[in-house]
Amino acid sequence: MQVELNSVWQVNGVDGLEKALYRVLQLYMKQRVVILFPLSDSKALLRPVKIDFDNFSEAIKVGNARPSRYDLPYYQLQYDDEISREHLTKRDEKYTLIVDLVSNPDFLLSFVERPRSKLVSLHAKTHNTYVQNIYRALNLYWKYAQERNALLPGYKNSGGRGKARVAGEIKRGSPIQLSSSSIEAPKGVNTSESDKELFIKAMKKFGLRGEEVKFSRVYDKMLKEYYAEELISAEAESREAKVPNYRAFIYWVKKLIPTDTLIRKQTNQGDFDRNKRGLRGAATDHTEGPGSCFELDATVLDVHIVSDFQRNHVLGRPTVYCVVDKESRMIVGLHVSLEYASWRAGRQALINSFTSKKEYCAQFDIEIEESEWPCSHIPLRLLCDRGEFICKDAENLAVPLIGHLSIAPPYRAELKGIVEHRFNILNEKLVHELPGTTKGKQYDRSVKDPRLDATFTLREITKLLIDEVLEHNSSIFQDLAKQSILLIESGLSPTPLNYWNQHVKAQRHALSKADEVHVRSRLLPTTKVTMTGKGIRLNDQMYFESDHPDFDAWKIIARNNGSWSLDALVDHDNSSLLYVRLEEEGSFIKCYLKKESANFANRHQADILFFKDWVKLEKNKAKPSAKSIERHNRKKQVIESAIEDTKLEPKVGSKSKRTKGMKARRREAILAQRLEESGAKPDQEYSSVNSEQSSQRIDDDRKKVISILKRKKVTDNET
Repeated sequence: MQVELNSVWQVNGVDGLEKALYRVLQLYMKQRVVILFPLSDSKALLRPVKIDFDNFSEAIKVGNARPSRYDLPYYQLQYDDEISREHLTKRDEKYTLIVDLVSNPDFLLSFVERPRSKLVSLHAKTHNTYVQNIYRALNLYWKYAQERNALLPGYKNSGGRGKARVAGEIKRGSPIQLSSSSIEAPKGVNTSESDKELFIKAMKKFGLRGEEVKFSRVYDKMLKEYYAEELISAEAESREAKVPNYRAFIYWVKKLIPTDTLIRKQTNQGDFDRNKRGLRGAATDHTEGPGSCFELDATVLDVHIVSDFQRNHVLGRPTVYCVVDKESRMIVGLHVSLEYASWRAGRQALINSFTSKKEYCAQFDIEIEESEWPCSHIPLRLLCDRGEFICKDAENLAVPLIGHLSIAPPYRAELKGIVEHRFNILNEKLVHELPGTTKGKQYDRSVKDPRLDATFTLREITKLLIDEVLEHNSSIFQDLAKQSILLIESGLSPTPLNYWNQHVKAQRHALSKADEVHVRSRLLPTTKVTMTGKGIRLNDQMYFESDHPDFDAWKIIARNNGSWSLDALVDHDNSSLLYVRLEEEGSFIKCYLKKESANFANRHQADILFFKDWVKLEKNKAKPSAKSIERHNRKKQVIESAIEDTKLEPKVGSKSKRTKGMKARRREAILAQRLEESGAKPDQEYSSVNSEQSSQRIDDDRKKVISILKRKKVTDNET
């Protein structure tokens, strides 16, 4: 290792040198000698020492001398323009005393070889000063890297700065300033060492208990706890209590207790880790490219929504799930529902992340190209909360698909800072501007209830969020520019979409693909559906059909021989699709909603459940009205009256006699009804009816004439 001028070395176990830091002042290679100066904070004057160069090199090889550092004072690192004229003058005066000595290349060698040399004393007489002044200047010059600014005045500790002073009898500190001269301010007392101990004791007992407490509150409790006798005595004697005032308490607390300790002890560990600890780096320090880590999180959206079936029914605030690529800031998945944060809703967000966004957007009448949202990949790692994914379903279903599942510790939202910040962006740019928004605040009785302004359905909110996500993915984020040089090389703006596309194109990512059916079969919940003559039935109200060539044959069998159950995967985001295992050992096949169930097309599962609940409530509310009861009583009265009138008629012996002549009696009844309606005479009407009936009978008889074919004769030969 090379030995350089002004380099600092930690020496330990070298003959002729004590264990200490040394600075290399000069190298005399002709004599094979190194001149070292011991670095110490002591005010004592020190002398350079000489050591053989070969011995020093050997000490470096064996590790007895190691490179180290010695920090220069702050005033030595300033520009001359920043140094006061007074300090520059003092520096130049000191430098004038030693410039002739330090400019002589042989001075150091002669100085260390002849300790009793009179060279320095003669130089002191020449400049009419003390020898100690020369030695002090040389010590500063050698200690601080042999430059002129090493001789600047060092006043950082002047006056005993940083050291506690012994309190005297005279009152310290500024007195209380009063505007009225007629009022005499109390003199007060000096803070003693015992008072300081009580200050610290009071802070530990009342102010450093894991929550923020005002100093005034701690001061009040301290006086009641530790100065009670003095306060009671002063009140009894009608004098001013000899206790430290509040300003002194504040001064000494901040002086005796480090500021970082006050911050730590006045909050809990979770809040400190989230909001107050020192930041160690960027969120992307441990990601190498898109797909290295996806962050998933959910929040309750700051807006109330209404029912898709009845807009005057407020449903509350939906839950939105976001999946964000940590490296590129790309929002790769979205899910909005009325479900609370759970595995049931979280897996829907994963399905959205791993599948095509073009089809997803088409469900909400948003036409995009695959290149506008090219995210249908599986990451190397997924970071999420404990609540949704610390369960057997997530471990058994999601982990084999993803590979590695990371669960964030409780109360550590900052560990998912990327996705948390996306929620803030969506709120600021969209949600907080919508009717029915809460703007992230608790309901205040003095303002209008935001639920009264609820306007949008779940489908409409989702549509707005999709557009905002597309806008976000095309927005500029300056932090992306410094993460990779690919954007600069390609001349593209630092947007999540460009960052994603360029790294995928350059194969600098950790993304993988999976078949859509495989993804859905892994993550979607399984349910039972029924194969019927009309198609596949779900929820007793929705029917689906398939393009399978044997589907019509199966409907025939189900209608004639009875229905049977099938396994199906339900997509809660889109009720128009159902994935059914039509054959016992086959895969899940996509089925489509039939036209008769079109009212449920493209609806969320929440809307379907609302419809079922609405029907159930309407059935429950269906009670007989007053009119219905009146009609029931009238029907009952008619039936009873008819039965009574029938009983009054004479009885007919047999069934044939009772039913004989029905047609004639029917004609008589029709004639009577016509007479009643027209008001005609009975004879005229009867004759016309008879003539019509007779002519009608003749025509009917003619039509009834049927010719019968003659029977063919059979000969003996034929028999």
